[in-house]
Amino acid sequence: PSKNFKKVKHKTAMLSLGNAFSEEDLINFEKKILNFLNIKSEYNIEFSAEPKIDGISASLFYKDGKFVQGLSRGDGQVGEDITENLKTLRDVPITLPKGVPDIVEIRGEVYMAHDDFETLNRQQSDKGRKTFANPRNAAAGSLRQLDTKITASRPLKFFAYTWGEMSEMPGDTQSEMMACFDAWGFTVNPDFKVCENVDALNKHWQDIEERRSMLGYDIDGMVYKIDRLDWQSRLGFVSRAPRWAIAHKFPAEKAITKLLDIDIQVGRTGALTPVAKLKKVTV
Repeated sequence: PSKNFKKVKHKTAMLSLGNAFSEEDLINFEKKILNFLNIKSEYNIEFSAEPKIDGISASLFYKDGKFVQGLSRGDGQVGEDITENLKTLRDVPITLPKGVPDIVEIRGEVYMAHDDFETLNRQQSDKGRKTFANPRNAAAGSLRQLDTKITASRPLKFFAYTWGEMSEMPGDTQSEMMACFDAWGFTVNPDFKVCENVDALNKHWQDIEERRSMLGYDIDGMVYKIDRLDWQSRLGFVSRAPRWAIAHKFPAEKAITKLLDIDIQVGRTGALTPVAKLKKVTV
């Protein structure tokens, strides 16, 4: 990976999300929204829900329908210009259809599917090169190559899930915006869904958790957003996260390994510390 990419300030910050780990957290999230908007508690708020991809966030900037700049997330305020590398991704359109807004900034996640990752590691091993620890590391290293031919040879994919700067809004809801992205040639997650209340969010979360190992790519939870954009605008942001969105995380992944041996280490004061030697396992 190269450190020689030009630094560029995002026109709109790429913020992180607050986290929920339980149904109670979601109920509290909804209560805060109802209170902020001064809406009665019996009112059902519609949310969009989609898998939270474990990849590398990127921003695609289009002017007059042409892809002119692509940035990594960086620290959320400043990213790196990786335009030429992003152009090599099949999921990134170079031109958009007629009728799109003059300025369009699409944001999403660059990732590597499990099958593609295994194939890449076999190729690396056959060539005597270092293999990657996981698909996310492979995607990150592939995006930050000065030689675009290396990036082009890597099986990277892109899911579009939000936007930054837009000269005009072609939709009034999150779901309408996602439909626009799909019509413009971007790949939208097939498990994107609009849910009518928190109970529906939980059911969708449980469904995805059960199918998690069969999706073919890494996710670490679900992302929920209020579907109405006017309410998103009213809610705004707090600190470094939006009030209108939250990430519902899955339980920490667990794996079983084997205790191979126990070493006793001697500290400088003579204290003896047992150190477990475990069979290597990837989590």
